[in-house]
Amino acid sequence: MIKQKINRRSLITKGLTYVLLIIGAIAMLLPFAWMISTSVKEPTRVYQMPPEWIPENPRWENYSRVLTEFNFLAYMKNSALLSLINIIGNLISCSLVAYAFASQKFRYKKQLFILLLATMMIPGEVLFFPQFILFNMIGWYGTMKPLWVPSFLGNAFFIFLLRQFFLTIPSELVDAARIDGCSRWRILWDVYLPLSKPALATVAIYTFMGTWNNFFEPLIYITKEKNRTAAIALHYLRNTYEGTSSLPMTMAASILTIIPCLLVYYLGQRYFVQGIVFKGVDK
Repeated sequence: MIKQKINRRSLITKGLTYVLLIIGAIAMLLPFAWMISTSVKEPTRVYQMPPEWIPENPRWENYSRVLTEFNFLAYMKNSALLSLINIIGNLISCSLVAYAFASQKFRYKKQLFILLLATMMIPGEVLFFPQFILFNMIGWYGTMKPLWVPSFLGNAFFIFLLRQFFLTIPSELVDAARIDGCSRWRILWDVYLPLSKPALATVAIYTFMGTWNNFFEPLIYITKEKNRTAAIALHYLRNTYEGTSSLPMTMAASILTIIPCLLVYYLGQRYFVQGIVFKGVDK
């Protein structure tokens, strides 16, 4: 009897948990469903009441119009190129610095690492104005260099994440590599990086999401239309199609912007979860 009561309680608890999760998932997905519905509607049927969730005559040509008339495909290519360059820059610079803090012995290592972590407490808004003045003085204003060059100089959060993951790698593997005559660079390339794919994937996903959705910095530094990113293009799209016709086109462009983020996270979620699990481990 006692076991049956316990089983019933556990079943009821699980059932309530799943019901709450389903309700929460539906509440989170409703805005996305409304975006998809609006993106294929006629402009005159956007604000009709009650809302029409499934249009009778979906206008899928809204997507082709956004890609051709507004040249949104070119803007998405700019965002993809920037994301790729930033991913490469962060992986190279942050892995090198994290490797030094995790495995190398040098003077004031702990103090320098604390100083590195302290930079994470500085708001980005405080750093923006000195950076803008510097980039303007060296002639980078109006170019895309301010959007990707800093990635090759390291990121404190990514360095911290990779360093914590590097610390979980068994020292016996490193000692064995040294006995075999591997140099420091070879140990990094053949031992640390292959075993740190989850952490590296986490850095890549974070970088892609941050670069792809970045709005403020491209708005400031990009002055040429051909260099606009997808996030900036969404800002100008509403002024291109006046009146109610702007909303279906804006929603179509928003869906196109969201799809790469969903694909990247879906394909890399396994590595993403593994990468953030170990970031709190320390020695």
